[in-house]
Amino acid sequence: MRSVVNYVHIENFRSIRSLTMDGLDGYNAIVGLNSAGKSNILRALNLFFNNHVDEGLEPLRFGTDYSSHAPVGKKKRVAVTVGLALGASLKVPKQRDFESNHGITNSIVIERVWSLAQDTQANQETFRFGPTLESMTDATADDLSSILAYIRAVRFVYIPNHARPADLIRQELEPLRGSLVARLRRTNAYRDSNVNDVLSELGRLGDRMFGGVSAQLQKGLPGTSISASLPDDFADLLFDVGLSAVSGGQSRAPEYEGSGAQSFMLLHILDLADRTRRSGGFGWVQASVWAMEEPESFLHAGLRAQFSVDLAKYALDDRRQVLVTTHQAEFLRVAATAWTTDKRADGDTYATKSSAKEALRSATRREITNFQHPLFVSTDRPVVIVEGKFDAIYLKAAIESLDLRPRWVLLSPQEALGQDVGGDSVLQYLRWNKSVIASRPDIAPVIVLRDWEATDANKYNDQLRVHAYSRALTCDASCVNPDLDDSWFGIERYLPTEHLKLHIPSGKLGLESAAPGARLSVKKKVLEEYKSVLARGIRDGGDPGDYLRELVRWLDAEVEETIRSVPVRDFVNS
Repeated sequence: MRSVVNYVHIENFRSIRSLTMDGLDGYNAIVGLNSAGKSNILRALNLFFNNHVDEGLEPLRFGTDYSSHAPVGKKKRVAVTVGLALGASLKVPKQRDFESNHGITNSIVIERVWSLAQDTQANQETFRFGPTLESMTDATADDLSSILAYIRAVRFVYIPNHARPADLIRQELEPLRGSLVARLRRTNAYRDSNVNDVLSELGRLGDRMFGGVSAQLQKGLPGTSISASLPDDFADLLFDVGLSAVSGGQSRAPEYEGSGAQSFMLLHILDLADRTRRSGGFGWVQASVWAMEEPESFLHAGLRAQFSVDLAKYALDDRRQVLVTTHQAEFLRVAATAWTTDKRADGDTYATKSSAKEALRSATRREITNFQHPLFVSTDRPVVIVEGKFDAIYLKAAIESLDLRPRWVLLSPQEALGQDVGGDSVLQYLRWNKSVIASRPDIAPVIVLRDWEATDANKYNDQLRVHAYSRALTCDASCVNPDLDDSWFGIERYLPTEHLKLHIPSGKLGLESAAPGARLSVKKKVLEEYKSVLARGIRDGGDPGDYLRELVRWLDAEVEETIRSVPVRDFVNS
């Protein structure tokens, strides 16, 4: 996904001595403990784009905003560097000569620096810029108007968690008044100068403008729509926003709604405001960045889930980017990547990039996000827990090579249980978590897949019996590679012969002394030594082979048989 801002570096701002975020996406979830510096990232960006720190339009104040972690004995300076991706998502008009003179093509990097002037102690601003970090130069007076044009081309919307959404809604709607009146003036009713017709046409235009927002509100707030509260007198073309419950037809201002409802309305009003600005040519604004602090505040569970889905959907717009700080799994789970903020021993804030899955696992372990038991995953589908991480790699590769779309989820012990375990540890884990297994819906049983040589499936069934349709399976031994003897314990007995010969030295396979046509054998120590190498070969694109594919077909049939044993009413009522 192409992002508007792809690089951020912050120096000497509040809790941040030096922090870099490289490779930002369209949707960026920032998680961390309280006071870990999450909001300071958003405030620093607000300073860069809008030249004020918070929603109160406060300028940078070195007395409160200069980092206590900054180097001692050096000139006081706060710097924020931003890399902007240019192209379809961001095209700044009238800058062709500027870009050509400075070699700017696909991106521009701008550093904005605030320092204290020695004589007046007033804030002094300077800029550096260039096509890359390595080629930045000091901006001259002639460059300044062009640099500011790039900054102003991005509409940065900062939404702190303590702001009243109703006030922000009014701010967002204020510019739409002119757009609505401009559309009115293009209608036949206006040109014919019939006041009644004009007011009727204004009402229809208002309905069309807010119709999409109302449809989105219905998903999270059934029975609520949003519309323009329009004047009866043509002389007063100012308008306000009213909320109307479909059941009662009573219109009321946003501030009379609950805080959660206000937040949900604001989300969709932001999208409307973006689209209206683009179509109406509001100044030079070409793209937008939404910086939201903990949007989950005041949202009930259902509305929180809908909000997170809608926010991620809006972030798919190439001309929009979202940065959200959060303590909730819903807002983290929908991200491709995430940033976790933490503090070093001296209190300095830093940020680490990872996959959303890794960030969620870490945040849950550290009690940053709300805890969800690992066995509560995929409660709408069966879960197949395999012996170990290598089993998951092989079977997932075979599933992909078959182009299979199973109705079940395959998980390694680490993914399913939240820890890197296998073998008897899985059995112990199931024993400790019988109540969790029992609470899963009938349509989502837990199926444990044991190795072909295992003889203890009944032990697992004893623990899984708390759920009517959960069970343990032993891998079908008829699918194993016939070239391998039974010294090949575990999933590796289903690997292709060519793959084994490629990754295990022939001497360790006993090929030199083997009789013609003899099956391959291996010592347990050798197999353990090369398990990770064999798995890496498949993970990196090696062919999983026919025997693993046949095993997957068998497993899919077994799970489908289990699903068919669940009564239809359980699917209807799930």
